[in-house]
Amino acid sequence: MFRRSSSGGLLRSSGLVAPKSRRGRAAGGFSLLEILVVLALFGLVSALLIGGSSALLRTVTTDDIQNTALSAIAGARHSAVLQGRTLDFSYDEKARMLAWGEDRAALTGAGEVRLLPPLRVSANLVGGRLVEAPLARVRFYADGTCDPFRLELVRDQASQILAIDPWTCTVLSPGSAPGH
Repeated sequence: MFRRSSSGGLLRSSGLVAPKSRRGRAAGGFSLLEILVVLALFGLVSALLIGGSSALLRTVTTDDIQNTALSAIAGARHSAVLQGRTLDFSYDEKARMLAWGEDRAALTGAGEVRLLPPLRVSANLVGGRLVEAPLARVRFYADGTCDPFRLELVRDQASQILAIDPWTCTVLSPGSAPGH
């Protein structure tokens, strides 16, 4: 009734019945289900990336002043250590420029930066907002330290004040005390 053929399949008197393995299926093809799953995953990933890009762009533009100011502070500390001397760090409101030694950093976005004393000494109420008198300069020393100060970032009528650690010249976390 059945006998083996030279290709490994079973033969009936009428012809080939079935191969032993799946080698009989066309090689290299994808099923419709596999193609639909890949297209669905591609659509999901692209929707997530496109949807999140507007928030990313908003974050980049609002943090531009903060990034520039913090990079300038790190640059001033680096320059003071490399040159082995004390450098003055200041902000020119009219030119919108942070300056230290021979280096400069221009503020490009909307907003202002102010250098404030480490503790609020006095403030005036101007237009419903407390305004502190800014410092003229902050000194960065050759040992990598700086005068204690706070950095005020004003954007869209909102103010954010960052305390700067005088030992590391980096932003302090909100609950920590300067120098610790």
